[in-house]
Amino acid sequence: MLKGAANPLSMECYYLKKRITNKYYIIRRGNLGAGFFSNYYWVMGHLVFARRFGYIPVVDMLNYKTLYSEDNPVDGELNAWNYYFDNVGAATLEEAYGSGKYVLGKDEPLHKYANKYCDANYRFPSDQAIDYYYPVIRDHIRIKDSITAEFTKAWDERTSHSDKMIGVHIRGTDMKNDLGHPMPANIERYIAEIETLLEEDRKVQGIFLATDEKKVVEHFRDHFKGTCDVTVNEAFRSDEQEAKHKTGIHEQIIENPRENHKYKMGMEVLHDAWCLSRCSYLVCGHSNITNVVVLWNNHRFQRVICIERENHEE
Repeated sequence: MLKGAANPLSMECYYLKKRITNKYYIIRRGNLGAGFFSNYYWVMGHLVFARRFGYIPVVDMLNYKTLYSEDNPVDGELNAWNYYFDNVGAATLEEAYGSGKYVLGKDEPLHKYANKYCDANYRFPSDQAIDYYYPVIRDHIRIKDSITAEFTKAWDERTSHSDKMIGVHIRGTDMKNDLGHPMPANIERYIAEIETLLEEDRKVQGIFLATDEKKVVEHFRDHFKGTCDVTVNEAFRSDEQEAKHKTGIHEQIIENPRENHKYKMGMEVLHDAWCLSRCSYLVCGHSNITNVVVLWNNHRFQRVICIERENHEE
């Protein structure tokens, strides 16, 4: 890579000069990337950067594999980005490389471009950030139509169009191991907030729960039994003892307990996020998942309650 490009100004000057002879900008992430929506934010930052400097952006998760990349094609796709999303620009990966007129994006997160107007606390989107990023997402980071149709059918089968749902996201597993992410609050604090919402809005028909731990699902269903339906998507979930031994983000992906497990892990978290974005309320902690959900929802949530872990919580 470019020598002396450590600061943003020199990086921007480098790519501006390269634009004279190059047309395409290859978005890549080395070392298998990280969680699904961490990769999503990575792509979004480089996408905004590429568009600013007049490139046609292309995502390469074929030569730069992710935790979600399978060894064999998924529905004919080899590029893991295209398992789930359309191309981000007006070109395929093959076109970009075949032209010979491309530059490789830096293998670094571009926080300046991915977190514009976001609050400091784990990049939580402000109203201004939603206004800025929603058009980018709508026009360039589109979930494949076939997947959206599948999600919509499943959602309509469990709700009517008039139903109000409380979306709840509780991230467990490796988030509990203090690896640099905001750690989740106690379940009881989520439940207290939900009970307040149920008391305030009698039109709420149910709770959609997104979590990666079996214990959380069981706890919610026991607590709200007879009061409010708790709905979850079918997904691979860890139990509490497994979670305590996870040392890396999504170690459970690499273990491959089922066919196309890596691809399915991506599809499951995408499905959860899509469902959360369709709810009327969101109760959550800080995470890349809920940050993207807030962007996707585009100001339609009646209320977003983001619960931060307190120092005394264990």
